[in-house]
Parts: sequence; C-alpha cells; structure tokens
Amino acid sequence: MLYYHNILNGVWFIEPAFAGNYIHYVTNWMKGIRNESDDSDDKKSSDKSALRISIIENESYVISPAGISVAPEDAPENSIAILNINGVITKNDQFCGPVGMNTKADILQRCYNNQNIKAVVITGESGGGESNAMRLMVSKIAERNKTVIGFVDDFAFSAMYGILAACDMIFANSELAQTGSIGTYITLVDYSKQLEMEGISVKEIYATKSTDKNKAFTDAINGKPEAVRAICDQYNEYFLQSVATGRGDRLKGQEKDWGTGKTFFASEAVKMGLIDGIDTLENVINYFNV
Repeated sequence: MLYYHNILNGVWFIEPAFAGNYIHYVTNWMKGIRNESDDSDDKKSSDKSALRISIIENESYVISPAGISVAPEDAPENSIAILNINGVITKNDQFCGPVGMNTKADILQRCYNNQNIKAVVITGESGGGESNAMRLMVSKIAERNKTVIGFVDDFAFSAMYGILAACDMIFANSELAQTGSIGTYITLVDYSKQLEMEGISVKEIYATKSTDKNKAFTDAINGKPEAVRAICDQYNEYFLQSVATGRGDRLKGQEKDWGTGKTFFASEAVKMGLIDGIDTLENVINYFNV
C-alpha cells in the first residue's frame, strides 16, 4: 500500500479527496489490522520494467493492446513508448500497488538510452502523492534527449500534474478531464489518547542539548503549527517554481490564479496555459507520424 514511514508525517502533493480513498488502509494499520496488501501472496508482481509501445501499422501509430508490453530495450525501431503512472505516487514500489517513481525514472532513462524509441508519452491518472517522488521524476524528465509528452487520463492532480508539467507538452483526453491542485500539506497524527485508552504510557527523554528535537511537530500538535507550516511553505515554493519552469511563458495569469491548490477542468486549464490541448491519446501519439 504505502511505505509506513511516510504516511503520517511526510510532505504530500496530493488532492485531499483522492487521499481520502486510502484512509481505511491507514486507520487499519494504526489499529494493527492487517491490510489485504500486506499478504505475502500479494507481494508477487509482474515485470515492473515493462511499458506499452506504439508502432506504425498501415501508416499510422497504433497502441499495443492492454496487457501486452515490452521492456524498453525490446522496443522496435521508430516506436513511441507509453509510460503509465496511476494511483498514489510514491518514491518506492508498493507491495501490491503502484510502481514507485524510482522504478519509473529508471524505465524513462532506459527509454532515453534506446535509439529505437522516437519519443515518450507519460500518461497520468492520479491524485498525486509524495513530494520527493515528484521531484525525482521531474529531475529525470529534465534529462531527456528526446521529446516527452504528458497526457492527462481523466485526472492528474498535484504531484501528478507536477510531473506532467516538466514534459514538453501536455494534453488531456476530454473536456471533463481535471488537473491542478498545485499545493502542499502535511498531516500530523496524535496517538496519545489512543495509547492512553490501551493503557500505554509513552515517556520521551531528550538529550540535554537536543532542545529543538521534534519541536516543530510537537508544537504543531499542541496548536502552534508555524514551524511545520514553514516546512510546507519550503516544499510548496519548490512545487510552484517547478511548474513555472516547466510551463514557462505558456502559463497565463499570475501564480495566485493557478498556484493556490484549485482544480480546473481541461478547457479552463488550456486557457490558463496549464495544458496545451484536448485530444485522444491515439491522436497525440500520431503527432509524431511525420
């Protein structure tokens, strides 16, 4: 599901309603209830390095059928690689869930290394995820030696949009596709009452000179969130700057218009310069058929 060390105190670029879909996993874990994704049988996975490939047939690019994929090294000449990102965006692979951005970045690099691959299309259907996972993919996209196109598959919020914003262009699959939610937050959980009900008393003893150890988070739990908000602000400034750099002069309006965490339907996103157009994935791939 998720790497536990990031669930409760990580910095997230994620749309809140999307994050809410996973709350039962988190609450089960906190209660000591085994989640389905923890079963050892679920840890088995198929080849995580495979991706879809589009090739020319009858003078037009066609997408390989669902379930048929190849390693980047096996892509035929003059092909287009299609790299899918969906679910919660994490830095590391999940046991029975989305492949992490460490793996996705490696796949992308292997696409760069294969001269048979003409271009890459990154399709996104995600509400976002870990800030450091987005940073990893943005950095890898910046290293590209061929065109990389972003594609919004119904919705691409927060970290998912941040990844697509680093691409050369972005398209959405319909007028009803949504994007944006460019913002940052941290969720803190106070276990004290739950532990007290279970008869558990936790005492924290700090070294004499460790006066600032955990202070920001302790203060936030006690109603003084300023220091933790400053951490959010630091990450958020990176997020905003990353989008501004990726989109450049295509962005319309000011940061206050697109960088407050608001979401946008595709037609409005086009007007604001957050994306470049609305089209089908098949048509986008055939932009390279020249």
